[in-house]
Amino acid sequence: MAVQAGLENLPGLLSIVLLVMLIANPIYSWLVSRINRNKVVLYFYLFFILNLLGFFFSWVLLDESWKPLVAKSFYIWCNVFSFFVVSIFWVSMINYFSGSQAKLYFGIISAGGSIGAFSGSSIARIFSTQVCGSVSLSEWGPFSLILISVFSLSIACLLSLSFKSETNSEDEKMLNENLTDSAVEPIKDIARSPVLKNLSLYMILWTGLMTFGWMIALEIVQEWSTDPCERTAFFARIEQIVTPLTLICQFLVTSFVLRSIGIRKVLIIYGFILFAAIYFYEIYPEIMTVMIIVSILRTFEYGLSKPARETLFTKLKKEQRYKSTVFMDTFFARGGEVAGSWFAAKGALLIGLSSMGATLFMIPFAALLSWSGYKSSKLLDE
Repeated sequence: MAVQAGLENLPGLLSIVLLVMLIANPIYSWLVSRINRNKVVLYFYLFFILNLLGFFFSWVLLDESWKPLVAKSFYIWCNVFSFFVVSIFWVSMINYFSGSQAKLYFGIISAGGSIGAFSGSSIARIFSTQVCGSVSLSEWGPFSLILISVFSLSIACLLSLSFKSETNSEDEKMLNENLTDSAVEPIKDIARSPVLKNLSLYMILWTGLMTFGWMIALEIVQEWSTDPCERTAFFARIEQIVTPLTLICQFLVTSFVLRSIGIRKVLIIYGFILFAAIYFYEIYPEIMTVMIIVSILRTFEYGLSKPARETLFTKLKKEQRYKSTVFMDTFFARGGEVAGSWFAAKGALLIGLSSMGATLFMIPFAALLSWSGYKSSKLLDE
C-alpha cells in the first residue's frame, strides 16, 4: 500500500497518522481507567477486528472509484493499529512481570511474536506468488489477507482470557488501585518526569532514523519492481529471513544479553547500528542491500531492543506503565516516523543536501539516540 500510494505521498499520510495518534491516545487513556485491566487486550482487539471487517467489506462491496480512498484510509489506520496492537499486549506483560522476571521471559514471549510474523509472512508470500493474479480470489488483491488477520486476532482474544498476574500480593494490591480518570495524564507525566522525557526522545529518534532509512529502501524497491505481487512477495521473504534469526536470538541470546551485558548497552548500540544501515543504503543501493539491512535491523529490534525497552518499562510507576508507555509507543514513535519521512522526502532538498550529505547529517541524531538510551537506563538505575 505504501509503495502503491506513491512515496511522495507518504509524509502527508504519516502526518495524518500522527494526528490520529494524538486523538486516539487520550481516548485510550480514558477507557483504560474505566475497564477491567485484565481484559485490556480482549476489549481493544475486538475493536480492531470490527475495524478490519469494516475495511474488508468496504473494499469488496464499494465500486472501483472508492478504492483509492479505502486504500489510503487503510494505510493510515494500519499505521495506528500496528503500534497499538503490540503496545497494548506489552502493557499487560509489563504489569504482570517484575524487572528480573522480564529479563528471563520477555525474550521467549517475543519469540511468540516472531513465530506469528513468520506464519503471516509465509501466508502473504504464498498468496503473492501462487494466488495473486491467478484465481478469482485475487480480484480483492492483497486486501483479502485481512481475513487472516481477523482470524488470528480472534484466537488472540481467546488466549488473552488466560492472562493472569504473576506478581506477589503487594504488587497485586498496587495493580488493583484505580488509575486517574484524566485523559491527558500521560502528557503531563512525560512533561514532569526526566525518565519519561528521555524515553520519549529515544522513541522519536529511533523511529525517525529507522524511517529515514526505510524511505531510502522503498525507493530502491520501487525502482526494482513495479509489480505489487512481486513487491509483496519480496517483503514477505524478508520476514521469512528475519523470523528464524530473531527466534535464535530470542531463545538463546536475549536473556543472556539482558542479564549479563545489560539493557544500557543494548540501548546505546542502537544509534551506531541505525547510522551504519543508512550509510550502506547510500553506498550500495541494491535490492539485496535492502534485504540484508532490513533483516539485521529487525532481528536486533525484535530480538534485543524491544525486550530491553519493555524490561525498562517494568521499572516505571503503575500509571506510567498503563498510559505513558502506550503514548510513547504510539504518538512519539509515529512522530519520529513523520520527521524521518519528511526529511527524506523534502527536508534534505530544502537545505541543499546531497543524498550522502543527508546521510552524514544523521550522525548527531544517531549519537543523541545512544545518549538518550544511556540516560534513560541510568535514571532508572538498571
